[in-house]
Amino acid sequence: MAFRTVHTLARATLNSASDNPMMQEMHLDFFNNDSRKNIERVQNYGFTSVPLPRSKQQGSQQQQSGGSGGETQPEQPKGEAAEALVLYQGGQRNHPVIVGIDDRRHRPRGLKPGENAQYDDIGQMTLMRRKGLFLLTLDGKDDDGNDVERMASLRHVEKDKQPRPQKQGASQAGGQSRTQQQDEDFPHEGKSVNTEVRCTKNRIEFRVGDTVVGYYDKGNSRWVFIGEVKLGSEDADNPVYGVNGGVGMTTKDSGSGAVLVKAPQPGPPNSLDTEP
Repeated sequence: MAFRTVHTLARATLNSASDNPMMQEMHLDFFNNDSRKNIERVQNYGFTSVPLPRSKQQGSQQQQSGGSGGETQPEQPKGEAAEALVLYQGGQRNHPVIVGIDDRRHRPRGLKPGENAQYDDIGQMTLMRRKGLFLLTLDGKDDDGNDVERMASLRHVEKDKQPRPQKQGASQAGGQSRTQQQDEDFPHEGKSVNTEVRCTKNRIEFRVGDTVVGYYDKGNSRWVFIGEVKLGSEDADNPVYGVNGGVGMTTKDSGSGAVLVKAPQPGPPNSLDTEP
């Protein structure tokens, strides 16, 4: 009993994580020559994450795959890694469950009491400061050093519920591979977009489906709206008057291209009234 009590909890470092099973599974290193894979991780309902794998180590040493149930390996990898807290239920070493994980490489530091954040390794973040809520993204580089443009999107979408995989036997490995690919390709961001507000480095866009119906261009300090535009009031119905080729004209009175205002009072005559 004392042995089981001592071995109820352990710390480990993460080699890799698989997000395709119904419960996320991880490959962990414990003590020297103690590496285990397919360990389930418990996450809070409504929140999920996939920690990054172990950093590649400089030199010739290569990471080796561990085995279920504590199969040993000659030498464990030494690259920096996320760290896990593992619970052995009943003190049994054959039933580990991951109850917590953190990563010193990427955790944002210096938050004030009461503040919290959801974050990734490239600087994107949902940040709750004492003065407000911030949703952040940024441009950067991919693993090959290529420039990557990113966006922040608030959208209403059409989306199917992700199917749950059926249990398959060893002879159905091909089906498991297809299911894994389908999981990785599933459009969690939405199958199609109904309406969207999209922010990039240089533009704020308003979209209906894939169609941009309005935007602000940062470089040109310019607003553009496409469709019928009403200014000042929802019941604006007076077409805007302007000059086209030296001739006084109005916009359309409805539909795309119409710019309407509420103009209940006549103005003083000007040159456009007498010399269009």
